[in-house]
Amino acid sequence: MCGACARIAPDWAGPMVSGPIRRASIGRFLTGVCRGIKVGTFPGGWTVTRQTGAARTTSNFDELLDLVAPHCAVPGWEALDAALVEYRGSARAEEFSDYLPPPADVRSASAVVLVRSGAAPTHLRLAAFGLGVRALEGHSAAVEFPHRLAPFTMVAVDGTILGSVPLPAPAP
Repeated sequence: MCGACARIAPDWAGPMVSGPIRRASIGRFLTGVCRGIKVGTFPGGWTVTRQTGAARTTSNFDELLDLVAPHCAVPGWEALDAALVEYRGSARAEEFSDYLPPPADVRSASAVVLVRSGAAPTHLRLAAFGLGVRALEGHSAAVEFPHRLAPFTMVAVDGTILGSVPLPAPAP
């Protein structure tokens, strides 16, 4: 093994954020709510470019959020929710709506955030939530995804997304 092949880290969010249209939509949204950076895409990942021209690449969703969080320009959850409501990103149907992210070991209740933007696509709500838990005040937060084939609540504590808790399926 020479090490010349790129190693791609496993990504729990991959099924929800995959594809060039979703990645580009996430990049435009994050660029819009962050200062001093531009988030672009390449096949299989994202680029984060600073005003100086310095750039980093990643194929991992959590790493992307870690790179952009220090540049977050929104003052709180309500402003992030409002930005998500106003954003007109990709409304393409979700391909893996039956995917359930890894389970969270939850022992305490979390405040539910991003409630006004419930109709926003899963990939954008997930990006906003991941950015918010890393950049905004608050020790724990949750966001619900009730309109999927496999509905869930994503839970985070102290800036780390812990995983999901299944929600009851919506009534037909």
